[in-house]
Amino acid sequence: MTRICWWLVDRLSRLLEPDEREAVRGDLAESGETGGQALRGVLGLVVRRQAALWKHWRPWLALIGVVIPVGMLLTIASRATANGSAIYIWLYANNWDWSFLENAGFRHDLAHFSAGVCMSYVTLMCWSWTSGFVLGSLSRGAIPVNGALFYLVLLLAELPGAPRYIGHSPLLYRTGDVDVHSVVFALAFYRVMFPLIVQAVLVLLPSLWGMRQGLRLVTFRPLLQTTLWIAALATLAAIAIPSHVWWRFNHLYLPLVAWDGWQARLLRLVVYWPIAYMAAQWGGPIAFQEKNT
Repeated sequence: MTRICWWLVDRLSRLLEPDEREAVRGDLAESGETGGQALRGVLGLVVRRQAALWKHWRPWLALIGVVIPVGMLLTIASRATANGSAIYIWLYANNWDWSFLENAGFRHDLAHFSAGVCMSYVTLMCWSWTSGFVLGSLSRGAIPVNGALFYLVLLLAELPGAPRYIGHSPLLYRTGDVDVHSVVFALAFYRVMFPLIVQAVLVLLPSLWGMRQGLRLVTFRPLLQTTLWIAALATLAAIAIPSHVWWRFNHLYLPLVAWDGWQARLLRLVVYWPIAYMAAQWGGPIAFQEKNT
């Protein structure tokens, strides 16, 4: 039990600022307190620090503007992506025969559908990464709370919400009524497990990565910060604009915003800015020098 308490003390202390964390660890080392006493003290300090952060507007904006609405939209997009790709995965995996590759038409269709599925996965990853980036940059020190709430929304929205509203959202794949593909979704793997796998790999992990990068935004130069914010907000708009799922919650109908003009095509292209961001970090770190260097 003592070992567990000290392990929890170490994890909780990581929620403090670096300077304060080192000071607290030094005090605990000199005080000779038991694991339980140290745990109570550090927990109380962390709660007070987190409460102080919520006196500012940024964490509340992240909660109201990102955690709840974007979390639910990402869940719907994740389920739509999983359902759409499951159909093609089942079609080829369950009916595969190597002799099919000798047919030029089969090879063409395989390449076409594989590229479409891969692009839908990349798009979902970029949406998720950007959502985490915005959440991290807004929440800052309050990211442990907002991050946990964000993942809770993803989980809770997936269970009762996404299957019900999937037919109302044209995000990525218009799968329509899944009963049309009853052979595929009669299998528990494609109906239950595969959507959870897609959400974990293409939503949870990229958003966590984006949160870590969003926390670094304050260290970038002002011009770079502005550029990244524009790209991030455009990506969030690309998630929200083509979906009228929100109006369905109120049993109302409003026509979809036009989604075929050059503005929409540009917005779709901006969605992939995280790829350029990561490529610039790995290949050209000079562009991301801290503003005070």
